[in-house]
Amino acid sequence: MATTDHPISAAPTGRSTASPPRLWFADNLRILLTSLVVLHHVAIMYSGLPLWYYTEKPTSAAAGLGLSVFLLVNQAWFMGAFFLLSGHFTPGSYDRKGPRAFLRDRLIRLGIPLAVFYFVLNPVLGLASYQGGPPLDTYLDTIGTGPLWFVLALLVFDATYAAWRLATAKRRPRGRTPRPPAFPAVIGFVLVLALATYALRIVIPQGFWVPVVDFPSSAYLPQYVSFFVLGTVAYRRGWFHGIPARTGWAGLGLAVGATVVFLPLALAGGADAWMGHGTLSSLFYALWDSAFAVGAVLALLTFFRRRFGVQGPLRRYLSGHAFTVYVIHAFVVTAAGYALSVPALPTPAKFAIAAVVVLPACFALAGPIRRLPGVRRVL
Repeated sequence: MATTDHPISAAPTGRSTASPPRLWFADNLRILLTSLVVLHHVAIMYSGLPLWYYTEKPTSAAAGLGLSVFLLVNQAWFMGAFFLLSGHFTPGSYDRKGPRAFLRDRLIRLGIPLAVFYFVLNPVLGLASYQGGPPLDTYLDTIGTGPLWFVLALLVFDATYAAWRLATAKRRPRGRTPRPPAFPAVIGFVLVLALATYALRIVIPQGFWVPVVDFPSSAYLPQYVSFFVLGTVAYRRGWFHGIPARTGWAGLGLAVGATVVFLPLALAGGADAWMGHGTLSSLFYALWDSAFAVGAVLALLTFFRRRFGVQGPLRRYLSGHAFTVYVIHAFVVTAAGYALSVPALPTPAKFAIAAVVVLPACFALAGPIRRLPGVRRVL
């Protein structure tokens, strides 16, 4: 695996003494998360939702329902898991580099891809839907973060972390506590997260698009912020190494139990009632997605540590190119959508074909792209 120390792709390396073992399983989990991001956007493309550069209406109600379920389950947890991993790898990078080099590295590795996508690549993706009009107005309408909203959020979180470290530089650091939190503390965290999420969705319901910053899922900000912070704490206390298998099983039970109990109660309120505005259904939905996210992450962390704790050449390649895939996948997904618009196939067939083609194509293209002059320094 490349040792580029990317803020969302590399486990800590190069620490001096007392360096924890390499978290190969976290690298492997990131491969899964990146793949889910690609498949998530393929599903959006065929869901009929006007949230992608090219969309098609589902050919049947069953296909639309299946894609909607896939999208809702994904959205409940997978970006939070990304922030958790990113938060975990942030303190080690700051410790090694110091504040100035840390921020400079983040501006290069996050800021440059974000700026290029915002001002160049996102408008290019929007050219296919150009319907005439003043070019400048069209350009201003099409600039935006697109799927790189996550990179913008991570850049803000990293800058905030650096500011906090500078403000507390004179505070004596606490020693590591390898013991992970007890399960009652996990339940307490879920309840607090659910209440914070419910409160935010009173004013920012599901589907509300925050202008300027282009956040498509601002209703999940409590999860994103808390998971990032939790990741930094987990690094200091060695939780990723110390979470016992029984906690992973308990997390799986939590995710399944919340789905059985809270999700039906949320959806029983009728269409859109679960999305926010202070409804009882939105409270049940916040309880579901908060419990599901925490439970799923606990289960996957312990499962990947047990089953996927090593890397061979293929996994090293996939994990080393995961961030590049995140940056370029919008082009591959959109191109596949236009290519498959010609044959009259049912939605499930198009989704399956696109998934089988797009996912390996993204990883295959990532290698040559990173070999371009100057690109590897950024991606």
